[in-house]
Amino acid sequence: MKKKSQKKITGYCLITGASQGIGKAIALELASRGISSIAISKEFNELELLKNKIISKYNIDCKILCKDLLNPSSYTEIYDFCKTNNLKVQILINNVGIGYSGSFQETSINFDDNLVRLNIMPMIQLTKLFLPELKKFDKSYILNMSSLGSYRPIPYKALYSASKSFIYSFSKSLYTELKSESIQVSVSCPAGVYTNSAVVKRINASGNIAKWTSLYVNIVASYIIYSMFRRKSVIIPGIGAKVLLILMKIMPEAFIRWLLARNMKKNDKQN
Repeated sequence: MKKKSQKKITGYCLITGASQGIGKAIALELASRGISSIAISKEFNELELLKNKIISKYNIDCKILCKDLLNPSSYTEIYDFCKTNNLKVQILINNVGIGYSGSFQETSINFDDNLVRLNIMPMIQLTKLFLPELKKFDKSYILNMSSLGSYRPIPYKALYSASKSFIYSFSKSLYTELKSESIQVSVSCPAGVYTNSAVVKRINASGNIAKWTSLYVNIVASYIIYSMFRRKSVIIPGIGAKVLLILMKIMPEAFIRWLLARNMKKNDKQN
């Protein structure tokens, strides 16, 4: 994929969950294309490191804002920050979220509540708030981060896969609603992504299929942004993930659930 500067992008890209993982890699990918960003995370030190790297390496502006998106007031605070500082958002990337592997019975009510709220509510609220701003551009973008797990229920990732199914459904519906307007809505559905040690451990615990379809985060970020600018409504990085999706659609759902559950149990015992 050949990179090129995006001359039609004159505004900022707002990215949630930007201090690490896919969000951080996307911020760096956009900077390499000459696009300024507003990086949101609750990890201030990591945001500072990202900002300094973008400015020193690419000489591109990067605003940072430390917010905990589990706090409902954070959405309007982010919006007000952009308005007060005259930061015009042309790209909105709803990336923040958490994942896990394990039995639903073993997680706490507090953890379950946080997972659902963090994976879903920032996307809904920030999209609602920034839609009028995005409409002011001749061409603007919304990118929501789902997962290949959104296509089928995944035992031992029950809430995670359900939350990603919500993101996929919401994104496809919004894509159709806004298709005749200037806003392109895309949803990315990667398989495993090697981002940090905790994620590597989860991927390894998920078995050979997960390892075969997983990619390094910089490759995933580059493909996602490339596809977003090509106005793809659904973005699935990697040949392995695309092949797996075809198999998932061909095979009966009950068989897939049984296979995934057996695989997860087997690898949980080994680890």
